[in-house]
Amino acid sequence: MNLTEVKGIGEKTVPKLNKLGIYSTRDLIDFLPRRYWDMTRFSDLENTHLGDYVLLSGRIFSVTKVQYIRRNMNVFKATYLSQGRKITLTWFNAPYLHDKVVAGEEYVVWGKLLENKGALTLSNPSFEQGSKGDRLSGITPIYPTKNIIAQPTMAKFIRGAIEKEQFPSIIESVCKDMPLRQGYILSHFPHVREDVISGRRRINKERISAQLFSYKILKQGRAPKVKCYGKPIDIISDAIAALPYKLTPSQNSAINDIISDFNGGEKMNRLLAGDVGSGKTVVALMAAVYAVRCGYQVAFMAPTEILARQHYDTACKLLSGQGVSIGILTGVSSAIEKKGIKAAVKSGTLNLLIGTHSVIGDKVEFANLGFIIIDELQRFGVRHKSTLENKSENVDVLVMSATPIPRAMALTLYGDLKLSSLQPRGSMADNIQTKVIGDDKLADVYAFIHKRIECGEQAYIVCPLVEDSEGLERVSAKSLYASLVAGPFRGVNIGLVYSSMKEDIKADIMRRFYAGEIKVLVATTVIEVGIDCKSASVMLVLNADCFGLATLHQLRGRVGRREGLKSYCILHTSIKGESERLKSLCESKDGFEIAQKDADMRGYGDFFGLRQSGGGGEWGKIDSELILECRNIADKLYKEHLEETMNFEIVQKYLTTLKDVSLS
Repeated sequence: MNLTEVKGIGEKTVPKLNKLGIYSTRDLIDFLPRRYWDMTRFSDLENTHLGDYVLLSGRIFSVTKVQYIRRNMNVFKATYLSQGRKITLTWFNAPYLHDKVVAGEEYVVWGKLLENKGALTLSNPSFEQGSKGDRLSGITPIYPTKNIIAQPTMAKFIRGAIEKEQFPSIIESVCKDMPLRQGYILSHFPHVREDVISGRRRINKERISAQLFSYKILKQGRAPKVKCYGKPIDIISDAIAALPYKLTPSQNSAINDIISDFNGGEKMNRLLAGDVGSGKTVVALMAAVYAVRCGYQVAFMAPTEILARQHYDTACKLLSGQGVSIGILTGVSSAIEKKGIKAAVKSGTLNLLIGTHSVIGDKVEFANLGFIIIDELQRFGVRHKSTLENKSENVDVLVMSATPIPRAMALTLYGDLKLSSLQPRGSMADNIQTKVIGDDKLADVYAFIHKRIECGEQAYIVCPLVEDSEGLERVSAKSLYASLVAGPFRGVNIGLVYSSMKEDIKADIMRRFYAGEIKVLVATTVIEVGIDCKSASVMLVLNADCFGLATLHQLRGRVGRREGLKSYCILHTSIKGESERLKSLCESKDGFEIAQKDADMRGYGDFFGLRQSGGGGEWGKIDSELILECRNIADKLYKEHLEETMNFEIVQKYLTTLKDVSLS
């Protein structure tokens, strides 16, 4: 249906909607809210993040006069008391509101909570007089309109489209649920929180079932695997025997899993999960030796220059004398090096290429790529993996991670990503003590780090931001570095590293840290993977509430990397309510278990990589129960209603968009 058939949408409005990816009434209806403002209950200031929108009830303590700062700029402020906390309310260029803000009266206010010089502030808040909200109440959807169209106008357009559109459902023949139309109405026009949750779940059930059904059709229609490895596992016995240590039972089992996949009738999609020290890399390299000896090339992609170099050095050491020609390709490789590597890969004389994103470049052509390994899969996008896979037909894929992303967890639930888990080698994880602290303990932690330095150890301090952000009182790496150099760590050699640094400067800082010259490294999550400093015993994460559990577990894995070295992961938060979530890390050291918790908390997301407009946050999250339900629905549709389901427009859309998407 054309957009102009909706009341209020004229020819001048259509181009604006097109900029938002909206070309039909169906697109308009599927333009779901990015988030929802919950005004059904007052916020708890003790458990609120800076930058969140808050609804508060309190009393105005004092009001300033309107001050004219300069031409076209005026301001007045009020001191507001709520939950025993003073908050500064500031209105810019709104003198007409001054007489409506009366000292001594009760008000409900709504706005973004920020902090300025230690004081809580709300800038240009909405407000109404009284202790209970009338106008400021209910659930307000917020659309990702990029300020192209006003929020109320977008809601009006969507309501008009829903009235005119039809809502055919693919699942109603095998599943009883609310009508799909009702799901959209609840998602766009909720009255209470439960409306959003049930409405978004109904829409997600329709979409995921259609995606899984479409994928079954595509998978059934794909050409059978044509690669023929056809050699026994014994052909790598000598490579395994040459290793400087004996493989663990779980490593041997994982190698058997991979080689069994190689010789199966379908392309391999396997996740190798294991914590620091479990030996994921050596398993991948033994599998690479098998593939090479069967006549295929192998690509090994890592997310960072540092990690790629580490894998290259490890491969050269462990595979020496095994008849494997190894090369490395990264963004900082010289032009001459890149030219030589690309020529060797194209001719087939180089059979194991290790590198960063450079491996997926257009000019990298393989003679006979059969197997790809992707380390730290959580650091790559869907398109990165798809691009590498598409360099050869039916390429086998092994992805590795200590803490798999929710999307990978979802695919293991669906059964399209097989799982091999490694048990830790030794007791390094047991050497790490995890603790959650508040602001009042930071000085003690800095003193503790001093003591560890005196014992010849080193420390990381991780911040959520590179630079200060106005109104967001999060610790930034640059400002913390400056304050530590001048204060608590005066005289101690401190380094600073973050992702946007020039590669040569970053590499020099890391070299000095590895050498022990730098004792404390202030950083962002750039050190999350690929950093292996044996003397680092303390990981302090500031504003840890900003990070997911999986990221925090990865950061924890940067310490305790030397057998017998007692190490510490200290998670700082200013948010009292966050301590319970963070304490779950103190109770678990298993990365896969933590990834499961992280997925359950955050939702499993858009595991086919086809996110449409709107996210819905926690209210619209996809959980394991929903995925399993949709899998059963898709199976029923495939077995019992194949032909009629194929005719649905949503299925035809997914058949087109899914055909080139990697599901590894």
